[in-house]
Amino acid sequence: MMIQELLLSVDSLKTVSEEERNILEIGLRKLQKKLQRQEFKMKRIEKDKLIVVNILNATIADLERKQLVIKEANEQLSQQKALIEKNSLLLANNIQKLERSYKELEEFSYIASHDLKSPLRTIASFSQLIKKRYAELLDERGNEFVDFIVNGVKQMNGVIDALLEYAKVSNQIDIFADTDLNKVVTMVKANLKTEIADHQVTIISDDLPTIYGNEIGLIQLFQNLLSNGIKFRSAQDPVIKISCKEEKGHWLFRFADNGIGIEEQFQEKIFSPFQRLDKQKTSGMGIGLSICRKVVKMHQGDIHFEPVGTGGTCFVFTLKDQTETQELKGLDEPHTLV
Repeated sequence: MMIQELLLSVDSLKTVSEEERNILEIGLRKLQKKLQRQEFKMKRIEKDKLIVVNILNATIADLERKQLVIKEANEQLSQQKALIEKNSLLLANNIQKLERSYKELEEFSYIASHDLKSPLRTIASFSQLIKKRYAELLDERGNEFVDFIVNGVKQMNGVIDALLEYAKVSNQIDIFADTDLNKVVTMVKANLKTEIADHQVTIISDDLPTIYGNEIGLIQLFQNLLSNGIKFRSAQDPVIKISCKEEKGHWLFRFADNGIGIEEQFQEKIFSPFQRLDKQKTSGMGIGLSICRKVVKMHQGDIHFEPVGTGGTCFVFTLKDQTETQELKGLDEPHTLV
């Protein structure tokens, strides 16, 4: 029975006193309000439930869509991984082929250079013999032609020697050992003793480290840089400063001179083989700095130059610190138990 009907029933009761009727009526009205509140709560709960169900359904649908996208992405990644593995294998094979071809080319250039020197000597000898024996029969132009031949042969011979020197760096690439760079500088000074004395060269060097490297290559590196500083000197007596500091994973070297300097635009050109900036003003074939770069690359480093504000050039290069690599290599090698 509804509360309203109960209230009407209370009004119709004749055996109940007025006071009891009022109490019953108040109680019923309170009950009515409580039921109305409960009914409101139930409707709100039903509404919230519907909202939650809709949100859950939307979330589930979204998750299903994302799962499908993830599945498709995984399939694409699997395909890309297979393609990358295939390309990596192909690249590794191509690198091996390239290394073999490069080695064969170097061996060929080394052998060909040696073989070319013999006919060049013959050409030079016979040209000089012609000039000596038949000088009176040749006019001024003829003697000039013979001189051209001899000079051309000498220049070609220099190119061959430079090629042999350049190839020699690669032939030593696997010969690495602990190398004291202070001793390297001492040997280079001995090699350049005449040039240092003739031009009153001052060489200032930090205490240099012992590194794991190719000694022959490092001697070529230091000697070419020092020789470069002497060759391209200014009117002042040459002063060459060698400094070194350890940085994370490598050693940083600086060879600073007070020479004529190099323009920044030649940053790349001077490290290429047979590139000379001064043409015939100084001796050499333009191979020294390219050998420097090759040696530095052999030691997993980089080289460049920086202009010096007061005049001169500073060659900056890095050599990888391979001490840790060697220690790990030593741990991997079998040890004999005594």
